[in-house]
Amino acid sequence: MILEIADYLGIAAFSASGFYVGKRNGLDLLGIYILAFLTALGGGVTRDVILGSPPIAFSQTAPIVIVLLVTTTLIVSRRRFQHDIDSKPLFVFIDAVGMAAFAVSGALLALQHHFNPAGITILAFITAIGGGIFRDSLINQVPYVLQGGFYGIIAIGIGVAVSLLHSIGMLNTFTLLVLFVGGVALRMVAWQRKWHLPKV
Repeated sequence: MILEIADYLGIAAFSASGFYVGKRNGLDLLGIYILAFLTALGGGVTRDVILGSPPIAFSQTAPIVIVLLVTTTLIVSRRRFQHDIDSKPLFVFIDAVGMAAFAVSGALLALQHHFNPAGITILAFITAIGGGIFRDSLINQVPYVLQGGFYGIIAIGIGVAVSLLHSIGMLNTFTLLVLFVGGVALRMVAWQRKWHLPKV
């Protein structure tokens, strides 16, 4: 249940993220839908391929429906209301929600497949940042995760924390919720204070 909630929350958040980026880059309706689907489902498909499982996006109806509903709702809302619904703080928050939710779902699936701590962390990272990499690459931009902002570090941190909590028997709904909220909050603070890893 927790895994499904995290997955669906990540899909919804990254659908909105794909819509905002597509709109900002002047894509047409088809381009926006393509970007939304790649952003929302790219990380999960990559994760499932690594696990050797049929991608959830291709075997279940809910992921496709969520992307269509969220993207269509945002397109209709944008046409009906002319105020700026894609302000930067809103975009960063939505992206942070998607990242944290997918990091949690990736880590939990890795646990189910009996991955070691490194595997749990890597799968959490790939699930969290995969969709964003597809999104940015498609519009010919350097993926945001490679430019700082503590984005990738937070996803890695969630993976490490899930592994640690599991090893000491403290992984439960409450601690996962704390990890999720903490990840989103840290991402927003890092963005607001312009925290970056040092560059070479």
